[in-house]
Amino acid sequence: MSVYGRIAYGLVLLALALLAATIVLGVLAIVGVVAALPLILTGGALGGAILGIVAYMQARAHVPGFYDAEIACGLGRAFREAEIVDSVEIDELELIVLSDQHKGARDGADDFHRSERAYCAALAYYHELDHRLVVLGDAEELWENTIDEVMDRNREVFALERRFHREGRYERVWGNHDDVWRHPRTVRRRLWPVLGKGLVVREALKIELTENGKRKGVLFCVHGHQGTADSEVLAPVSRLVVRVFRLVQSLLKRPWNTPATDTKLRERHDLAMFRWAREQWSERVILIAGHTHRPVFERTEPPRPAPAAVASAAREAARRSRPDARARARAGAAYVDAERRWIKGEATRIDPPCYFNTGCCAFADGDATGIEISGGQIRLLRFPDNEGRPRPEELDETGLARLLRR
Repeated sequence: MSVYGRIAYGLVLLALALLAATIVLGVLAIVGVVAALPLILTGGALGGAILGIVAYMQARAHVPGFYDAEIACGLGRAFREAEIVDSVEIDELELIVLSDQHKGARDGADDFHRSERAYCAALAYYHELDHRLVVLGDAEELWENTIDEVMDRNREVFALERRFHREGRYERVWGNHDDVWRHPRTVRRRLWPVLGKGLVVREALKIELTENGKRKGVLFCVHGHQGTADSEVLAPVSRLVVRVFRLVQSLLKRPWNTPATDTKLRERHDLAMFRWAREQWSERVILIAGHTHRPVFERTEPPRPAPAAVASAAREAARRSRPDARARARAGAAYVDAERRWIKGEATRIDPPCYFNTGCCAFADGDATGIEISGGQIRLLRFPDNEGRPRPEELDETGLARLLRR
């Protein structure tokens, strides 16, 4: 957290304390125990603290570079403190990174419930293939629910994760919605009975990548909330808001997390993480994060049929009397043109290819996405596949060694 973030965090705590004091003094003033002056002074201080928080949020939103600086500060600290958990040859690394399950209480507010089948299928699939599993934060939704609710109602899912830990192929990173796991005592008391003894939950981790014994780069795996106002500075307020919002979700029985339909890098936070990773590229750092629920891969621009290809497809369709094929070709070109106008230039090419995002395992349509590294390739995958079968659908792929040579 930056210096400004620390000041704002202190203002948040001060505002909460002053709010409680204002309420108490107000009650005492009403019953005549105290005079109105202490209430006025406390209320004024509360107003000042709130104005300070508002000023900080406005600066993050409107001052150029402020938001990026905050994210860079958080990611930089996490990177410096992260432990290197392994050093692996690129061609030998077998890894699956899944994040943002948000396991809940299996009620109407549970974002994970619809994607539970896809997530469990992914765990079974990669356990059989002897992959190492990295659960990259927000595995449990502990802003909405208590630990007891989540642990008691997801035991079958935890049993699948436990198999990885039992075989020494399990890494865990805490995020903002499950930040209670940052405390080793809580992990020992609440996670060890479910996932097994000896489990360590980290804020971030590094895996050194080698080729013929020579260092080529490093994977930096972190949830990605570091530096964000709602997750660090305003976390006490955020938890309260989420608890209230849970009641709305429960009543409507509707999760509000919708699937990302593309992998363009256009969200402000994704862009800030990419910019930080780009600054580390001289050391060949590849950032893998979650948090935004938006899958991000190396190629961000949608493939647009070239005019010659469209014309050729149209001629071939006409020759074969296939107006539907000609229509599909022209529709595809028009769709991409309109999409580029719609995003208003916000899409950013990931160059160098230093930032990847897992997406999440809590999409409202039941999908789960993740990043797989296997056989020297890095892939963006989705469960289930296009036919709805419990197997991975490859959305994108590229060579890891090739990336590191760029």
